[in-house]
Amino acid sequence: MIRVVHLFDVKNGVSEGSFIEWLDAKLDVASRQFGCVERKTWVVLEGFSGSYTNPKPLRDRPKYVNEAYWTDLNGVNAFRTWLTKTPDGREVHDRWFSSIQNHTVIRYVEGWAAASMDE
Repeated sequence: MIRVVHLFDVKNGVSEGSFIEWLDAKLDVASRQFGCVERKTWVVLEGFSGSYTNPKPLRDRPKYVNEAYWTDLNGVNAFRTWLTKTPDGREVHDRWFSSIQNHTVIRYVEGWAAASMDE
């Protein structure tokens, strides 16, 4: 399972509620055709750096986390191509990225496969 996580803030002047509803609806419908099995947007409640016994508050961290779960990397890449190379995808892309700031995307694999140290 592949997970793609977007962390971002909504720009000032953009209606957060309306934008998040639009983003969730558009990305859910579009990404499912490429193999996305689930997608959700979350609001970050709190965060810190350091340990639990010596936490330091995070500053300038994004407010929103959008997570998507994919069955394979081919679907993720096909969706990204659709988003950046087709007229319908570019329309979604351009509205999405013109409405957000402080954006980071992380892609990672769920779990791990043990490997022999002798290989």
